[in-house]
Parts: sequence; C-alpha cells; structure tokens
Amino acid sequence: MKPILKLQGLSLQFGGNNILNNIALEILPHEMVSLIGLNGSGKTSLLKIMLGIYKPSSGLVINRAKRIGYVPQKFEFDRTTPFSVKELLSTYNHVPESVIRKKLQEVDAGALINKSFGALSGGQMQRVLIANALLNNPELLLLDEPTSGLDVAGEKDFYCLIKQIHQKYKIAIVIVSHDVHMVFDQAQKILCVDHGIVCHGHPDEMKKSKEFTRIFGPHLIPFKHHKHDADHS
Repeated sequence: MKPILKLQGLSLQFGGNNILNNIALEILPHEMVSLIGLNGSGKTSLLKIMLGIYKPSSGLVINRAKRIGYVPQKFEFDRTTPFSVKELLSTYNHVPESVIRKKLQEVDAGALINKSFGALSGGQMQRVLIANALLNNPELLLLDEPTSGLDVAGEKDFYCLIKQIHQKYKIAIVIVSHDVHMVFDQAQKILCVDHGIVCHGHPDEMKKSKEFTRIFGPHLIPFKHHKHDADHS
C-alpha cells in the first residue's frame, strides 16, 4: 500500500535555527497517527509542512491526498462579530445548507447551526471546526492540538468523536497532541518529535522506548483513561 503522505530527508530552518532535521515518515491511507513532543520540538511546524503552509529547506514531500481537511489549534476571530455557525461554514465552503446540516449532525453539533459562533464553548467550537474540515470530504485530516483548553472530560469526548470519524470515513488522520496519556489510549501509531522523529511505532512499542522515556521522563507511564478520571481533574 502506497503512503498517502511521505517525507524524505526533510529539514526546516528559520533565521539560522534548525527547527526540523532529517525527517523521514510515512502516513498510510486509513491510518490514525499522533505527533507528540515537548513545546518547541517542531510538531506544529511539521504539520504546516504537511499542509503546504511551510516549504522545507531541504528534502522531499510526496502528498497523494487530493483533499486535505485542517483543524487549527486556535481559530482567530472577533467574538463580537454576529455571524452564525451556518454563516461561518457557508463563507468558507460553497456547499448547500443541507450538506452543512448533515456534517454538523455527524459531529453531534446539529443543534448549533443557527447559534452565534462567538458564543460557543470550546468543545462546541471544535466540533464545528471539525465539521468545516469534513465538508470537502478530505482524504487526509490534520489536527493541531485540537483539545487545547478542554478539560479531561472534553478531551475524552473529542477523541471518541475523532475515532468515530476515522471509522466512518476510513481516512488518514494526523493529530498533534500534548496529552500523552490520551494519545496512548487512542492512536494506532505514534511519532515522537524532538526536531526529528526520535521514535515511532504502535503505542505498545513506545512504552518500551528509551527515547520516549528520555524526552517525557519515566513518570509518564501511559495508562488507560476511565470514566471516573474526569471526576478528579
């Protein structure tokens, strides 16, 4: 099976600083992958190369995805602007209202269609942004720390939603995440970034990785989230 996205010998420099060094990775169709790493490790820069926002200083990017969906870490806008969810999605996508309603319903946000976007909670806003990313029926979905600002219960709900989307659409999904524990609970493959891909593999393999322990410390032993976790946040 050919990868839908492949990076070879990829490096990125900004202002003389090495952001990414000799990155090599493959994302297969239908694969759910998590990019993890400490702040400043280059995770978001790597995602922006996948999106085509950044051009690498060297190396090769082979992208076979005809359509890419993107959910940013932050959506900058004026919260006082009185536009509804429907108006927002219509502005960014030239699709019938019926399609917008369908995508919102798929992410359990159908009731929000006429709500003011600026009045939504963080979790509601993320669901709307996911619906927006799905409107072009992407083959590759990229999410940049989408659970930033959500509580434990909100994070768990969000990852359950992403898992449902993955199962329904059978698309490749790449998530940049700061929540190591949740990543180990949900991802099929993990890429640990520290200006390069320092370790990668199935969660069970990563638990034994010395590089993972070096970066995150031995105290970060992955565990399974349980229903009562949210009660102790």
